Amino acid sequence: MGRGAAAAVALLEWATDVVGELTDPEKVLEYHRRQGRDVRTLDDLKQLDLKELDQFTRQMALKWRSIGVGEGAAVGALATIPGPGTFASPTVDTILGQVLCSSIATRYAYAYGFDAPDPDQKHLVERMVVRAYKEQAPKVGTVRQAAKAYMAGKGRVRWSEKLRKDERILVALEKLMNKFNGTSATPVGNVVNKMPGIAIVTAAGLNQQMLGDVAKQARHFAATQRLAEKYDVPLPDRLRRILADPLNEPDPGDGDDEERAP
Repeated sequence: MGRGAAAAVALLEWATDVVGELTDPEKVLEYHRRQGRDVRTLDDLKQLDLKELDQFTRQMALKWRSIGVGEGAAVGALATIPGPGTFASPTVDTILGQVLCSSIATRYAYAYGFDAPDPDQKHLVERMVVRAYKEQAPKVGTVRQAAKAYMAGKGRVRWSEKLRKDERILVALEKLMNKFNGTSATPVGNVVNKMPGIAIVTAAGLNQQMLGDVAKQARHFAATQRLAEKYDVPLPDRLRRILADPLNEPDPGDGDDEERAP
């Protein structure tokens, strides 16, 4: 097994472990039992105060931003390994992103006493994943361009007209390096060697944003839904619109309390 395939397998095995952890409702119940709360089922969580439920989820968005950095960096590095990993890695990342986003939203549903496999909750999870994936397109494009440029320029000792024409990302990076170094030309090898960094930074940055936003949004939706049910009021109009068409509404934002039902 080559390095690219081995790295992809390792990522998928890691994701399998994470998904198993996140989609097990017993993990949520165990947390509350350690806090001295008598809970045996998800329905029991509905009897707890919202502040008690929030204790479990408060740091999860930060956690998932950190995990997204590591997962994205690994995929970005995989993209520049010669062989099948070069172009397979964005596909691996897409699969991982979908699975992780779905699992994160599932964990939040459980955290607020909702049964994630229930059809209504399943719809909520799907909406969260759709919203997250509006961030995926630019990342995949940039990672692919960086990987392709790295392979095209690797081992070259001088620039060629064809390389400059075909790999515009190399030309753009060369101009930036020329300006930074105060020179009129930068050896092609020096520019090419920066491509793995472009792929890693791009994937890491957007992955941490994607997973962190899914965590923030899922917490916001689940907590608001819990309050709406508790006080028997409808969800706020904006949240209903997002559930209906997640791509045509801006992110809920950080002001969770403003959108929660009274």
